[in-house]
Amino acid sequence: MFPDLLLGVALVALLGGVALLIRVRRLRARLGMPPGEVIYQDTAERLQKTLYSRRLKLAGRPDYVQREGEWFIPVEVKTGRTPGYPYPGQVMQCIAYCALVEETFGVRPPHGVILFEQSGTRFVIDYTPARERELRQTLRAMRWRLRMTEVHRSHDNPQICAACGYRDRCDERLV
Repeated sequence: MFPDLLLGVALVALLGGVALLIRVRRLRARLGMPPGEVIYQDTAERLQKTLYSRRLKLAGRPDYVQREGEWFIPVEVKTGRTPGYPYPGQVMQCIAYCALVEETFGVRPPHGVILFEQSGTRFVIDYTPARERELRQTLRAMRWRLRMTEVHRSHDNPQICAACGYRDRCDERLV
């Protein structure tokens, strides 16, 4: 009697695992996620540490980082309406994530990915030296503008504050 019960429990666990695997594969296919093992995930289910670049003095959290062979590829998922192409700010965000991934994992990614969830549209953004120079120029311009104005936190939402990449250095963070 006991071995039959044990066999039944094992069979239910196996079927549950197979169902979960099928569900995950369907979700990845619906999102248009590239193949590879997810090694970093910044979602409600699995909040990861903020990536930080000392060289660029930049912090951020890509939605996913996938291992594809020797490469670590940042993936950013956009949930709003799908434009015909990614906006320049979205491209620069993807390039910033490439730089963060390079410094964190020690391997330069050949590209990053922007996924538009609503349509499943996927854009591959090449991480080239020219785009890296553009990132540095953009960061310089942003920092110059910040020095010209006094900036304070602009929200009263503890959830936004808790997810901020500057929380550990902010003297205005919410409790």
